[in-house]
Amino acid sequence: MRYKKLPPEAWLHVNPTWAQRFFWVWLVPPGRFLMRYRAYGHSPRVPKTGGFLLAPGPHAAMLDPFVVGLGQKRRRLRFMVKENALGWPVMGWLIRWCGGFPVRRGGPQVEQWLDLSRQIVESGDGLTIFMEGRLVVETVGLGTPRNGMARLALQTGAPVVPVGLHGAKRPGAYGKRWWWHWPRITLVWGEALRFEREPDPSDERIAEVRDAIWASVDQCFRQATQIGMRPGHRPPSGTSLEAALAEPSPYATY
Repeated sequence: MRYKKLPPEAWLHVNPTWAQRFFWVWLVPPGRFLMRYRAYGHSPRVPKTGGFLLAPGPHAAMLDPFVVGLGQKRRRLRFMVKENALGWPVMGWLIRWCGGFPVRRGGPQVEQWLDLSRQIVESGDGLTIFMEGRLVVETVGLGTPRNGMARLALQTGAPVVPVGLHGAKRPGAYGKRWWWHWPRITLVWGEALRFEREPDPSDERIAEVRDAIWASVDQCFRQATQIGMRPGHRPPSGTSLEAALAEPSPYATY
């Protein structure tokens, strides 16, 4: 397919602005209703200026980048996808025009794709990376993080925003049957993490930053799970969780 012939630098110039605006105007309102979407946590959810990295977890479904996009409308988001997803009928086209770009694992072009990610962040866009590097659908919890996010955070010096998701996985992960499962998605946005820029970080430093980011993602995920499993879809009254998380205000996200 034609997209397979595109060099990494060609994806830098893809402009998803119009597609993401269309998504916000026409798809966000019904999407929030159908998914019973609620978002809590730190405000502002993403930095107002400059590039940033978005670290959601767990990676529950192929629509996760769009689910995360429901929580912030000010900033343009790009996201990584596995290469063969771009060839899917309809969905592949949607991914390409809404800001997705392929990541080819292995081979001589790996460094070029990583350099593309750095350029996207340094250009001022947000970049969504699921640290597990794959879908985690077999259990309710998080998967095992990889080093890519930490490496980019150190090489760019961009802030990393942790996000915890609950309710986006297949019904079986929650012990339910698909015919009586109505999704109820809860997100908790954490405070941005910042790390000093290091052009050539050591493996030990990358592992240290990876664990720090993942600890914040895990905290957000645990909070989202606690809220999502409660009647009323709200934090427990009178607890530290209620004090830490503001009431959901879907459109006041910046």
